[in-house]
Amino acid sequence: MQAGELLKIVLLILLSSVKFIAGPPFAFAYNQKYEFGFVESVIYSIIGGMLGVFVFTFFSNQVMRLLRYLKHHGKKMIGRKEIYSKPEADVYGRLDIQYTYIEKEKPKKIFSKRNRRLVKIWKQYGLAGIAFITPCIISIPVGTVIANALESNRKKIFLYMFISVVFWSITIHSLFYLKWI
Repeated sequence: MQAGELLKIVLLILLSSVKFIAGPPFAFAYNQKYEFGFVESVIYSIIGGMLGVFVFTFFSNQVMRLLRYLKHHGKKMIGRKEIYSKPEADVYGRLDIQYTYIEKEKPKKIFSKRNRRLVKIWKQYGLAGIAFITPCIISIPVGTVIANALESNRKKIFLYMFISVVFWSITIHSLFYLKWI
């Protein structure tokens, strides 16, 4: 295996982990030069997609915890404004800095068309619906964060996402290899 071929494999895996729909065209474009077979391309895309699901599942939980913490404990930090007076040293050599905290009203939640559609899909089809549209319509990071926000069972999320990634990988690669796209 040459270094160039290994680089293309790593790029395919990383591309599939973030923007899954871009992986198959990339594999197909380099198929002639590096002779990626159909099965190899599908496997690399699946590995990339599941790598993205794994990383963003872990990362999204950390971000959600931080957001919940800030929501309950950091209310004064929402609109912090620091006003510095001319720093003057006191008797002990400490600088006198004044802080003024200004609380802002929470902005109203804005529900966009996209958010409404995602909620509708979740209500009608549950995790299976979110997992199905994740690789192609919404990206792996966004779909994984949504799935983690709405479902607490990680094994279930990984299973549904795996089934979806395998389905879409085989489908998209088949379309390219049959030259329908």
